[in-house]
Amino acid sequence: MAFRHLKTKLVVAYGGLLGLILAVNVLTSYFAIEAAAREKIDDEMAATEAVSNRLWQMRADKLEEAAGVVSRDFGFREAVATDDVATMSSALENFLNRLDAEAAYIVTSDGRGLMAGATQTETVEAELLAALNANGQETGVAALDAAVHQIVSRPIMAPTLLGWVLFAERLDEAELSELETLSAIPLTAQILIDGQNGDDAGSKPGFVTRSSPIKGFGHLPDAVLKLEYPLAGAMAPFRSMLLIIALMAAGGIVALLVCTWFISRTVTGPIMKLDEAAQAIADGKKAGLDVKADDEIGRLANSFSHMVKEVQAREDNILKLSLTDPETELPNRRAMEMFLSGTDRADVYCAAVSPERFANITSVIGQAASNELVALLGQRLQDMPDILALGRLGGEVIGIAIGAASDEEAHALLGAILEGAGRPVRVRGELVDVQLSAGFAPLGSDGKLSPLDQSVIGLHQARQRRLPIFAFDKVAYGDPSGTLSLMSEMVAGMEDGSLYLTYQPKVDLRSQTVCSAEALLRWEHPERGFVSPEDFVRAAEETGHIRPLSEWVFRQVKDERARFLDAGHDIKIAVNLSGRLLTDTDFLRWSIGFLGAEADRYCLEVTETAVIDDPTLALANIQLLREAGFEISIDDYGSGLSSLSYLKQIPAHELKIDKSFVLPLKVGSSDALLIKSTIDLAHSLGMKVTAEGVETREIMSMLSVMGADRAQGYYISRPVRSESLIAFLNSFTVEADDEKSLKSG
Repeated sequence: MAFRHLKTKLVVAYGGLLGLILAVNVLTSYFAIEAAAREKIDDEMAATEAVSNRLWQMRADKLEEAAGVVSRDFGFREAVATDDVATMSSALENFLNRLDAEAAYIVTSDGRGLMAGATQTETVEAELLAALNANGQETGVAALDAAVHQIVSRPIMAPTLLGWVLFAERLDEAELSELETLSAIPLTAQILIDGQNGDDAGSKPGFVTRSSPIKGFGHLPDAVLKLEYPLAGAMAPFRSMLLIIALMAAGGIVALLVCTWFISRTVTGPIMKLDEAAQAIADGKKAGLDVKADDEIGRLANSFSHMVKEVQAREDNILKLSLTDPETELPNRRAMEMFLSGTDRADVYCAAVSPERFANITSVIGQAASNELVALLGQRLQDMPDILALGRLGGEVIGIAIGAASDEEAHALLGAILEGAGRPVRVRGELVDVQLSAGFAPLGSDGKLSPLDQSVIGLHQARQRRLPIFAFDKVAYGDPSGTLSLMSEMVAGMEDGSLYLTYQPKVDLRSQTVCSAEALLRWEHPERGFVSPEDFVRAAEETGHIRPLSEWVFRQVKDERARFLDAGHDIKIAVNLSGRLLTDTDFLRWSIGFLGAEADRYCLEVTETAVIDDPTLALANIQLLREAGFEISIDDYGSGLSSLSYLKQIPAHELKIDKSFVLPLKVGSSDALLIKSTIDLAHSLGMKVTAEGVETREIMSMLSVMGADRAQGYYISRPVRSESLIAFLNSFTVEADDEKSLKSG
């Protein structure tokens, strides 16, 4: 927490910087001294190592000379040849005494060994015997009797190899102490055989170590001469100098900290006063500054005081702008919401008021004049005593708050307000007739939408019903969030199999064969149960999910048609194409590319009303699909507002008569006349006719007589899954009688 203050930061920063510099100097000095000490020790150790090598060579020469004399002695060789143990032992002991050596041995060629003074031979270690056999004339080190020895050997020939004579000098502590006394520094010396005393072979912390190799006897392990000297001993003469440097560094840091602390107080004192004043301004309080100084801090304080006045003026202006609509200078939505959130009255209603035909008015008088019109209407409403608050909600919609005890009272009061404010308004010299409408909702209403949003929706509901005033209808509004939830569940249904396709076959009435099948979406929701296609397809169109849903359908029908082909049935598949996608050229091109050469085995069913919104683009896209090979069918003909002009322009192959005409079909009925005339009209336009909703044999016979080309309905088959459709196609038969009836097995 101390680092929150500038003065502390200054002290720590400058003190830390100097401390770092001094620490670097101290460490640099220490490491330089240490490096010099190490170099000096290493030079002394190199000299000691040279002395050791000279002593080694002198001992080796002495032992080699002795071994050579013994190995050539006639009497000694005769004793070895006759295996005279006593003579060999005695001779070795005599030579050993004359040479002042540590030990002497005889090793026979059969692997027995005899030490000077011993009375019987012993088996020699295999490693030593192997080393002698490799080269009988050797010198080196080896471990004998748990001690390190310098050994030389010479072969005993008479004239064949009888064995070897070995002389050894023990390299014990006395020998190493003599070497240590010859060194200029009090170092310690060790001889270590490779593979033994592994922990001692490396360098110890705080010691300078030097190791020189010593050859092992024969192929026995080598040894090293290890010299060690403590670094502290070399650094001892420099300790006083290092201590003085450290004390000087510490004193410098303390002095700097004290000076920095004093200087920082003179700088940060006025700054702290400025900070306190800024905090007071942030809390909405008035702040005064008492900084008497002619330096930069004093000028900063004066500038700060001037800034406070300017900021306060800007805040007042910003607050006013944030609550005002810039185009009309009326209160805005935020001002309205502030009133509603701050009122404690329980009898408040929100209403959204808007002039009718505002788009037409704007197209006549222009946008700027339309804004003036909204401003004049708002001023007129503000002058009414019954209005508690007002704010422009956007565009031509003005929100108002009124006091009323019930919906009926609010409706009556709004009627009086609209009548009073709905007089003609003169805008830029033009008299504009204004007719107002309103939607309203109580302030305390429950729901996800705010009362203002509910009143705006109530305004739209009023216009849909052609009423001047309407209360927000929650039931009619529905649950848009539920629609979004339904769409996310529909996407999951594509993956888990609850969304699937069924197929309803179409029969050619002339050949009495199944010529195609219409793919129909079905959804068995795990919780909702069966969901009507009309509901979720309409929701998909409203939320933008219709394209991924349609792509999923195309993939499904392509896979399942391949199964029909494998079963021996090359039938055409009809797919319903949403009117929202008929103007989506990118999706249609994707469909053409996805189905490719198979496009002529698919029929796309579109409704006549799908071309009304953008007939030019829709008709061009239908032609694009037709040229790609798709069969085009006009679906549900007669169910809506049919137009002969669109029927003539749509380049379709098929016309499907809606089942609402087919289901009640009877001989001589008006439906029969309409169907007959539709069939003739479609044939004259080059289209085949399919009748939907065929549920009896009689209706099917009548349609055949009228000239219909195809029939589809429950009499032939209900919509079934792909497996059931294959079974239906496999067992499909036709029985002809007087009425040309059709049956399926």
